[in-house]
Formats: sequence, C-alpha cells, structure tokens
Amino acid sequence: MKHFLALSCLVILLLSTSTTQAQDRLLAQFYNAHRGVAVTFRIGVGRLPMRFVTSLIPNDKKTSDGADARMLFSKIHKIKLYAMEGYDGPIPASDLLKLKQKLIDKEHFDLLMEVRDHGSVVHVLNKGADDNLGNVVLLIQDEKDILLVHLHTSLHVDDINMLIKEFNSKSSKSTASL
Repeated sequence: MKHFLALSCLVILLLSTSTTQAQDRLLAQFYNAHRGVAVTFRIGVGRLPMRFVTSLIPNDKKTSDGADARMLFSKIHKIKLYAMEGYDGPIPASDLLKLKQKLIDKEHFDLLMEVRDHGSVVHVLNKGADDNLGNVVLLIQDEKDILLVHLHTSLHVDDINMLIKEFNSKSSKSTASL
C-alpha cells in the first residue's frame, strides 16, 4: 500500500510538471530550429533571482511607481527569453504563426491580444484559470528579429487593469503639463 501511494504521488507530480513544461518545449524547439540561420540568445531567470529583483525596487508610499513595479515583479515567478536575429534576412513570419497555432491548439493557450505596427507584430497568449493569467507567452516579431518571452506568473486580470489605469493617468498628466 505504501509503495502504491508513493508511486501515485510520483506520477501526479510528474504529470503536473510536464504540462507546465510543454510550452517550454515548444518554444525551445522553435529556438533550436532557427539556431543555424539566426543569431540566437537564450536566458532564464528563476524564482530566487526574481525575488531579489523585487527586493531592490524601492517601496515608496508617496509615489505608486515603486509599489506598482514591486507588486508586478512579486507576481512573476520565472522568465525565459529567446532572442533570434536572422543572418541573411528575416525569419519567416509563417514560422511564428505556426508556433502560435501550436500553442493554441496543443497547449490550449488563449490569444489575449495581437498588435501590428509598421511591420512589427506582438502576440500575447495566456494559459490560466478564471481571472489568473498563469503562463503568459509573448511572441514578438520585428523586421529581422524575433523575441519569445515566457512568464510563469500569479498575475490576475485586476492587476493588469490597475497597471493600465496607472499608466493612462500618468500619461494624461504628462500630456497636460506640456
């Protein structure tokens, strides 16, 4: 009975970690597929360095800048960045669209937002429950560059709405002072 219980706990642990690593695997496969035709760079920042960054942000009660940034960074647990720049030309946009479709179809990500501006495209996808954003993937393509950002978060939609309101109020104050 003890062996069965230990084995079942191990299986549950492996299944729960493999689902969070599946999107990492898709992003890594995309990155590895373009290593020969692009200048590539990859970096990951885990929970402990993120906590260290959070502790460096001043917690100034007079201005909400520090408090907002501190709150945002405290809810980001891990970050992985994959940067690629094509040698001879841009990496085909169809490759990035295939990656986006795989994340949606196979990993059940939701497309939150898509922004196009002067040849640049940003796709924001998330996989979370209810109003929790959970895993957030940003697929950013410029003329020759691609940046993939994968965030493991405990951010909620209300947190993002608060940051948007703060940004809008500060930008309207700076516009009014001009």
